[in-house]
Amino acid sequence: MERDFNDVLNDIVFADNRYRQMGFTRGFSLGEEAGWREGYTLGLQKGAQLASELGFYQGFVHAWITVLEKDETTKQRKLVALRSLLEMTKSFPKTNVPDQDFVERIQKIRAKFKQVLSLLDVNSSCDPEPEDERPEMSF
Repeated sequence: MERDFNDVLNDIVFADNRYRQMGFTRGFSLGEEAGWREGYTLGLQKGAQLASELGFYQGFVHAWITVLEKDETTKQRKLVALRSLLEMTKSFPKTNVPDQDFVERIQKIRAKFKQVLSLLDVNSSCDPEPEDERPEMSF
């Protein structure tokens, strides 16, 4: 079967558009896949950092409760603040809950930690690595 001359010309003229659209579609899907991968990696990294921070607070609280419970002159206010911080860290969601504001909750935990530090008259931070031992950022 012989094709019409106009159909052949249309195929030639529209080939550029067709291949451009195919390239766009392929590029979009590759970019989307790379974005998902990058987002997963970033989420995993930030989640690990947050878990490390919460674990630090819990370990700090457990250690101080152990010390203060043996001290008979301990003020009850210190223990109440420590137990409150412990409860805040334990009740932090372990999964992504859409209607929860993680930033607000972690800010409240950090504020409570600062209050506990003040009550205990302790200077501490949640920074496990000294400044000079940190890996240099590439960006």
